[in-house]
Amino acid sequence: MKKIYSIIVTLFVFSVAVAQDIHFSQFTETPQLVNPGATGVYDGAIRGIINYKNQWMAMGNSFNTVAASVDAPIVGKKANKAHLGLGLNLFSDKAGDAKVGLTEVAVCVSGILPVTRLSVISVGLSAGGAQHKADYSALRWGDQYDGKGFDNNINPNEPVAFTSAFYTDLSAGVYYEYYSGKNTMERNEQKRLAIGFAYYHMNQPEQQYFSATEKLYGKAVVNINGYLDLSGSSISIIPSFVCFIQGKSNEFNVGAMIRHRFKNATKVTGYISESGISIGAHYRFGDAFIPQVNYEIANFSIGISFDVNTSSYSTVSNHNGGAEISLKYQLTRGAKWQQK
Repeated sequence: MKKIYSIIVTLFVFSVAVAQDIHFSQFTETPQLVNPGATGVYDGAIRGIINYKNQWMAMGNSFNTVAASVDAPIVGKKANKAHLGLGLNLFSDKAGDAKVGLTEVAVCVSGILPVTRLSVISVGLSAGGAQHKADYSALRWGDQYDGKGFDNNINPNEPVAFTSAFYTDLSAGVYYEYYSGKNTMERNEQKRLAIGFAYYHMNQPEQQYFSATEKLYGKAVVNINGYLDLSGSSISIIPSFVCFIQGKSNEFNVGAMIRHRFKNATKVTGYISESGISIGAHYRFGDAFIPQVNYEIANFSIGISFDVNTSSYSTVSNHNGGAEISLKYQLTRGAKWQQK
């Protein structure tokens, strides 16, 4: 029994070590996890986002992931001048009775340079530290069975060599955004296209588990986001795509949202912000269909999505891939660097 438990724990920990990084289905709401170059590249003065994901709900003590980020454009006077972006990004991922997981905190800095009046290019760097941890006191071992039940006060006689491990992490990215808009009496009809390439874990940090050491694979990320207002309409189309390639693992997500605008922002004063609702879906190839809804009011937005598992694991998960929620605050009213 002891060996079985030890093997299960060891295999689980090593699967975390060599598998793909954590990921969110609402990848457009995790800009610094997709590309450090996206730091500070948006309409506004400050942006804060909180994300929560409960993945593989059918497996009991499933993966619970929390992320939070804040970023802003700094050191500049106008959107058409070169300036910096600064951000802070953190996440925590835990799973199982032993709460095996990862916590990471990173600082992102970007240099944002206008290419033309309608486009910018940004180069970003991310540097941080991460720690793997596990709490084996919550596990039950064969030697703790007293004939009636499990007693955690009994010494399990299990040598546990791993409790935590720390490593540094470096990443970089290039991000390009094109923006144009048709001026009307009510609002500026927007057209946006963003393309980015990033590489995470550039230093391939070593992670130690028990007596073994594994290098974290570097991860290449390509993302494309669009935004198109349909002329003379309150409808917008928001397509998006992201690709992650890490070691032998890869992930492709593609989809689109349709946005209905309830209220236009005031063009001159900026004291009234837009509000609207977006409904759509993404597909993660070979894994899940992901319906999603986003509701925006003033400077706040909330996004809710659910992974409908479509892989071979669906016979176990009963298609319950996991639920996800995002909360965002983006200050645009009177924004110093708001694009024109």
